[in-house]
Amino acid sequence: MNQRLRTLLSDVLGLRASEIRIDLPRSAIASWDSLKQMDLVTSLEREYGIELELADIIRLDSIANIVAVLADKGVDLAD
Repeated sequence: MNQRLRTLLSDVLGLRASEIRIDLPRSAIASWDSLKQMDLVTSLEREYGIELELADIIRLDSIANIVAVLADKGVDLAD
């Protein structure tokens, strides 16, 4: 995961960048509610110039799955 994504997730979820780990599930982040989910979707779409389908949005339930969805959309997350 690169710094660009780490910063986006930190901003949206209200966590310090150092707290963003690949193994972090949605259930471990108290602030990650349905409103934050939609904020996350729009932020990812805007930042990476992609369009997320409903199936993609449903998969966004962990940091690892966010990375996987972005990779499936062709986003390069290398540092």
